[in-house]
Amino acid sequence: MFSLAFFILLLFGIFRLTVNGLYPFNISTFSWSLANKFILIDPGHGGVDPGAVGKNEVLEKDIVLAVGHRLAAYLRQGGARVMMTREEDTDLSDPEITGLYAKKKQDLARRVALANHLQVDLMLSIHVNSFPDTNVYGGQAFYQPERPASQKLAVSIQEELNRLIKNNDRVPLPNSHYYLMRQTKVPAVIVEVGFISNPRELLRLQNPAYQSKLAWSIYTGIVKHFYLQKNQNTIN
Repeated sequence: MFSLAFFILLLFGIFRLTVNGLYPFNISTFSWSLANKFILIDPGHGGVDPGAVGKNEVLEKDIVLAVGHRLAAYLRQGGARVMMTREEDTDLSDPEITGLYAKKKQDLARRVALANHLQVDLMLSIHVNSFPDTNVYGGQAFYQPERPASQKLAVSIQEELNRLIKNNDRVPLPNSHYYLMRQTKVPAVIVEVGFISNPRELLRLQNPAYQSKLAWSIYTGIVKHFYLQKNQNTIN
């Protein structure tokens, strides 16, 4: 007869295998880890700032807003408290500010100030990439160097993007050039959900079903991150 201790160890072993990807990640098992978490979703650009521009004038700001709304819905359903830096096609600068540089500077500063003032558990900024080589594709997470919490979050999100989107094997990268990640005092990650410069990926990025799939991948990465955070002593 199996002992109770053996049964408990077996369960912990299954959980460990699951969160490390050897078994499919069961989101319903771990979504409780979102309870009481406060998450800020930041759809990049907006208003006069279109972000990257794809073929036929497809705009980054529109794609990331759609993905952001879907991600917010998943997180709220999972029990998290969610705020978005923007919920429509606008930016955070004052209307009377003129000049794209001045507006962008104030806009970014206010996004950072919002995250720091609210003291959220994490900030997730959504963007779309662009590159001269139109063959490059795939989503990727970036984090500020020497920020362990941000790095762990980026790893979890990247693993889920790779597992669920199945179009690349990228790894999350440190990047000190993003003003938003340098200045925030909370764990922050930028997710570039794909390349608007890649014709095939551009079509996918405009597809509502694919936008939902991207949002779900990021959502499962966030759930996984908080589960590991709460259970790191057991997992380790």
